Amino acid sequence: MSGNRVPCRNERRTFTLGVNYWPRHKAMAWWKAFDHAEVETEFGEIAALGLSVVRIFLLWEDFQPAPDVVSETALADLGVVLDVAQALGLRVLPTFFTGHMSGVNWWPTWALLDDDTSAGGTAGAASDEAIIRVAGGSATHRRGRDPYTDPLMLAAARAQVEVVCGRYGAHPAVWAWDLANEPDLFAVPRTYAEGAAWNATLAAVVRAHSDRPVTLGAHLPSLVRYTGFRPDHLAPHNDFLSMHAYSVYYRPTPEADPLDPDVIPAAALATAALGGKSVLLGEFGYASARPGAHAETVLAGPPGHERAQYLANDDDGGRFYTAVLERLARAGALGAFAWVFSDYAPEAWDRPPLNTHIHERFFGLTRADGSVKPSGEAMRAFAARAFAARAAAGEPPSGAITPPRLDPEEWYRDPAANFRALLARYRGLL
Repeated sequence: MSGNRVPCRNERRTFTLGVNYWPRHKAMAWWKAFDHAEVETEFGEIAALGLSVVRIFLLWEDFQPAPDVVSETALADLGVVLDVAQALGLRVLPTFFTGHMSGVNWWPTWALLDDDTSAGGTAGAASDEAIIRVAGGSATHRRGRDPYTDPLMLAAARAQVEVVCGRYGAHPAVWAWDLANEPDLFAVPRTYAEGAAWNATLAAVVRAHSDRPVTLGAHLPSLVRYTGFRPDHLAPHNDFLSMHAYSVYYRPTPEADPLDPDVIPAAALATAALGGKSVLLGEFGYASARPGAHAETVLAGPPGHERAQYLANDDDGGRFYTAVLERLARAGALGAFAWVFSDYAPEAWDRPPLNTHIHERFFGLTRADGSVKPSGEAMRAFAARAFAARAAAGEPPSGAITPPRLDPEEWYRDPAANFRALLARYRGLL
């Protein structure tokens, strides 16, 4: 990490456990129907699991109803979230410009074009037609402006960061700032240079108002194909790197083993090696089958773009969590954040994204009734293990694996093949 910009001085050598959060009864409607008591209750459940950090998402349309306006209501509610977290001994990782979330792209209406062309242009998105676009509560076929080069979008992004970090940049509950959630799924930069420049610009705005670390929530596709973002381009301006990796979404694994625990630490190792900085595994997890049911495969996704989706038996899922956490600790990751806090309650199933992306209903560490799943118990058990005490004393975990030496330019000549080779090499080190 650069300088003293670390999530917390006392956490530098520990393995930080966290969770991504939406409320179980509201999902992405959280900020539109904010409830202080709900946050207190559910953050209390997170603290009871022994987790340290909660990653939250500033849904773009809720926090910025106009390009030059940041919602005072949303800002006040964010303050409540931070105060609740502080009272419970939790830290918070706010994520700007959300944006892409759980298979849907949530666009502010002011960021949409009247048609498919504009002088400002649109960023590319190879999977754009397979991702539902929602604005103002309704699906839309209008395309959005290019977040990375359009002057209106850039000015709006700077304004949001300035206002949010200006208000809460020194709040003791802020652990770090995340510039985006898998931004290439929202819009793909036309060049790596555009993605890197956007990241650098906004990281500088954060630092003008806050001394907390900056990262960006990239995901495994950025290691295996073009997404407009590369670890070595993000690293110079980010204090640590973030990687989201799901075994079930890595194409070679579903047929062989949808709960392959090696894909995730291999992604962390590749990210660290390419970027030369420490890596937080910002998302990982699995979707559950019905309680007590065997694993099953269902069709999920928007009409015309459905895909087979594996739903795992929860006991298998708990073992998967344990194996992934152990491997990430050995790989030197900063920590791991589960996706997601809770399965969603049935009253949220008729709204995007849960009405089409059926599997998104069941990724939780807890069930909709509040009971803890085996994955949640695995997180709680890992939090209590002696590894954290050894790491705090500066001792590496048993069997530690260091990142290999990788040349980014060579890697991106054939990233898919290079990741397969690294994964095979990693398996040989276990």
